Amino acid sequence: MASAKAANWLVGNRLSTVLHIGDGPLAYELAELGHEVTVLGDEVTAIRNPLLGYIRSQGDRLPLRSGAFDAVIIGFLQESPTALAEFARVLVPGGLLSTMSRRYDDSIPWMRRLREITGDREANEPAVDTFSASGLFAPPEVEVFNAWEELDLNKLLLFAEQTKRASVPESAMGSVHELWREYASGTGTLRLRHETRCLRSVVDKSALAVDPDPPDAVLLSLD
Repeated sequence: MASAKAANWLVGNRLSTVLHIGDGPLAYELAELGHEVTVLGDEVTAIRNPLLGYIRSQGDRLPLRSGAFDAVIIGFLQESPTALAEFARVLVPGGLLSTMSRRYDDSIPWMRRLREITGDREANEPAVDTFSASGLFAPPEVEVFNAWEELDLNKLLLFAEQTKRASVPESAMGSVHELWREYASGTGTLRLRHETRCLRSVVDKSALAVDPDPPDAVLLSLD
């Protein structure tokens, strides 16, 4: 998970309406911090957190009205020109397109052991020039946040699940319990050090074509 400082920086350090592309822990943290968060993606099939809105959608076209969000957060910047134009369309003037990457301190003994279990998942470094390549976003701001985090067993299991290689079978997760007994039996927690690299860029609405009507959305409801 991101630190509160990093999460708030991504959306401009103000309470915001946020479109989070794909489900994930950052969306939950932003909602807990008071932001109004909508999760959108083709893999969205269920409501995993009642604090969030969920929309299922496929393709690059976003089923959302123009100017609906203060910030759009994406996991990767290798997006098509259509997707970048859609992010610009749904942002308010002065809105932010943001992303982040995370590096963990693998010199910590328990962390090295975890990597033996879950695999060494490479960090996805955001490409700085991708923001402005479309002509729709200003050159990005970059901020780096360093923090320590205390993990109990449940947080350790969640962290292991979120960072493991896709090829690692679920059966391997049982070894995480053994790691916990070995390294956390005396303290009840494990300390995790990480560096979060955040990028954000202001949208340039003047370079955007006339807004088209968006396609239909599938809004998931608690009813």
